[in-house]
Amino acid sequence: MADDVFGIVGTTQGAFKVERVVAEGGFGVVYRAYHEAFRAPVALKCLKVPGTLPEQLRAQFLDKFREEAELLFRLSAAIPAVVRPLHHDVISTAGGVFVPFIALEWLEGSTLASHIAARAAERRPPLSPIEVIRLLTPVARALEAAHRFPGPSGPTCVVHRDLKPANIFLAQTHGAEVVKILDFGIARARDAATVMAGQTATTSGGLSTAFTPAYGAPEQWAPKRFGKTGPWTDVWGLAVTAVEALAGREIIAGDHVAMMGTVLDEKRRPTPRSEGVLVPDALEGAFRRALAVDPRDRFRDLGAFWDEVEQALGLPQSAPPIALPGRGPAPRGARRPSASPAAPRSTRALDLPGAGLTLPASFADEATRELDLPERGGRLPAHSLPTEPVVPLALDWSPPAPPPFARPSYAPSRMPPPMMARAPARPSLSAADLMAMFALPVRLAGAAVVITLLDLGAASLLFDGERIGVGPLRLLHLAVGLVVLGIGIAVFRLFASDR
Repeated sequence: MADDVFGIVGTTQGAFKVERVVAEGGFGVVYRAYHEAFRAPVALKCLKVPGTLPEQLRAQFLDKFREEAELLFRLSAAIPAVVRPLHHDVISTAGGVFVPFIALEWLEGSTLASHIAARAAERRPPLSPIEVIRLLTPVARALEAAHRFPGPSGPTCVVHRDLKPANIFLAQTHGAEVVKILDFGIARARDAATVMAGQTATTSGGLSTAFTPAYGAPEQWAPKRFGKTGPWTDVWGLAVTAVEALAGREIIAGDHVAMMGTVLDEKRRPTPRSEGVLVPDALEGAFRRALAVDPRDRFRDLGAFWDEVEQALGLPQSAPPIALPGRGPAPRGARRPSASPAAPRSTRALDLPGAGLTLPASFADEATRELDLPERGGRLPAHSLPTEPVVPLALDWSPPAPPPFARPSYAPSRMPPPMMARAPARPSLSAADLMAMFALPVRLAGAAVVITLLDLGAASLLFDGERIGVGPLRLLHLAVGLVVLGIGIAVFRLFASDR
């Protein structure tokens, strides 16, 4: 069980009576608490801020923390798949520890990572391609909306940067199973806090780890080579998450050096087929592009990636939960598809969608803008290469708008059986075509019947049972030959019509 590192279990912090520790991560501790005003359980995510953070920088951190918490509240209000924050504040412990926290809605359920592990432990097959895509569609469309979230001064780009099965929660809400995204912006909060404190989180091998290594994109491993993170980073994270659900196991494993080698190896892409999952060519192609090493070869827009995925499986095209520039309004009354896997139900606190932070102005303007990647073949300008993979939430980035069209609504329906490939449709034939096709075979069969009757009648009436023929050949032999010929012609014409 996780430790109560802040020593607040059993205490009351404002309106929250802290009951127990639920989980602990590298940047925070999740507590279950009781909201005495609402008379309901909540999840408290308490952030581990470096103790070396000076008082002045603490104030700057809190200002950014408040701003991004407000943006996150607006994001969750517009996008149902984003877990909802309820309150944010700071706890001052008896030992004087500085503990910023966010209170979140409490949900019952389990993470996608737990669901995958449970299926493997029970020796059940992994989820089928259609099951995985339908389950992750709310996540994909929520991210598409977050990347171009409407704001007072134009679209705002909100990038998750740590998408993985552990940050996708399969929750039970009012008797229905819904999908929630956890930890929106927590990576940026961690980056900002450590940079403000003049620290860099490193692994035992000396590599920077401002992300989860098994799901880190190439630009997170090598920012000086590939540039800053952006929407293309979430394309990578969602693709790796989907492949892991298809394979039923972690697909990028080993120590940090081995994982980095796998991620940056252009000859080995962790696509479904490379992990032993049979999928249609079009679906494999979409994942190969989504998992390209160079971000310039990857989908720049997550919506475009998911459009190709749905088209490859023949699924109805889903829509983002809000109207986006160039995408048309969200269909009126359209419901977001939700996953319904038979996941083991356990009581879990939702992990925090933390506040994504920008660096203060003193940390250079170049570090607070998204990188506009040049076309393939060009080199990144030296002045635009970031020294830290820190990305703000609010930025003036707007991807190129695709050709306008009205996006049809997506309504979840009864899930069809797994589909690996779509067989081409056979051409339809009219009654006239069938009559023309089988006219000759029918005539030959009719002639054979007439010959057989003549042979039998002549043999019994005229020749005392002697069959008509020339030498060893009999009329009956001719009748059989006509039948065989008719059958052959019919089969040939039938197969020729399918081509």
